[in-house]
Amino acid sequence: MRFISISERVQLGFSFVILAIFGWVALTSYNYIFTKEILARKNLEVAQADQHYQQASAQFNSLKHDIEVATKSLEQRQVYLQQLIDSDATLKSGPETDAVLQNIPAVLEQESGGEEDKKSETFPIPAPQDHDKISLDEYRENSLAALKAQLSHIEQKQQLLAEKMTARISKRLAYIDRVMHISGVKPEKIMQLADNRPSQNLAQGGPFILYSEEVNIPLTSSEPFAKLYSHHNRLIDLESAIQSVPVVKPVKKYYISSSFGVRKDPFKKTWARHYGIDMAGWWKTPIYASSEGIVKKAGWNGAYGKFIEIDHGNGFLSRYGHLSKLKVKKGQKVTTEQEIGLMGSTGRSTSPHLHYEIWFNGKSINPAKIFKAAEDVLKIQRQEYDS
Repeated sequence: MRFISISERVQLGFSFVILAIFGWVALTSYNYIFTKEILARKNLEVAQADQHYQQASAQFNSLKHDIEVATKSLEQRQVYLQQLIDSDATLKSGPETDAVLQNIPAVLEQESGGEEDKKSETFPIPAPQDHDKISLDEYRENSLAALKAQLSHIEQKQQLLAEKMTARISKRLAYIDRVMHISGVKPEKIMQLADNRPSQNLAQGGPFILYSEEVNIPLTSSEPFAKLYSHHNRLIDLESAIQSVPVVKPVKKYYISSSFGVRKDPFKKTWARHYGIDMAGWWKTPIYASSEGIVKKAGWNGAYGKFIEIDHGNGFLSRYGHLSKLKVKKGQKVTTEQEIGLMGSTGRSTSPHLHYEIWFNGKSINPAKIFKAAEDVLKIQRQEYDS
């Protein structure tokens, strides 16, 4: 057996030290590289998670904006419907109206997972019960679907009420058209000559039928509200314009001694045009204003004798001839059925009577047509007609 010398032992020990150093360096390098890869992967995961968070945050803010815009539009429609009911209770169509006119649910403040409120008929957002079975994206989709369903449900109820209100207003407009046709006055013309339009002076708060086209929760249709808006404006403008129609008969007791149109002249005995009607009665029978207005003329007027002309506005004038006495002056404001004079036979007249004319838009119309429609026109003026 050979003994290892001291020098060999030193060399062998040195070799082991060198190997140990190299092994340690190799192991350290491997651990460094492996750790660096782990850190790189973790940093990538953190970056991806941050990006996902940013996207989710952006989607949430967009959804929140869409909900706010859609809810605001529904609230504006709600206010408009309530205003119509407050201004005209006959537009209320029964118990279902009260349900529609309840306050809009506070969609943005709802807690997820709540029980369904049967009174407000809301649709709660289902909260995820098991994160292993439902992902965050699926939860968002369910939430969006629930919100859409809720907004759609509210809108459908509003649209139903708007359509019912429009139907009632349409009946009134049809009634007005029939009455004005009988009276010989076209509704379109009276609207053109209207001194004012109440619909233009309404205190309106905003675009109750509008919403952003970019909203991802769009309301299905604004057409029922646009139709209701236009019909209601036309109704209140027509009702206002019709207030000027001189519908009251200027004489209480009379008989028609000469009609409107072509007739034989009582003096020349030839055919001539007669622009009014002759309402015969006793001497000094009271004569009344057929509607409120301003006296444009009051005095002697040739063949008319003592004469009064009243401007009722919206293109309407009334004329009263052959009076024995005048009780108003030029520029005076008169009220409906105010006594303005007394019957006589002044001017070109054969006996006591009132020569009565109605002019509209610069043309004479037959007062008998106005008398025929008088009862219905008065109903419209008093807003007592059926809808």
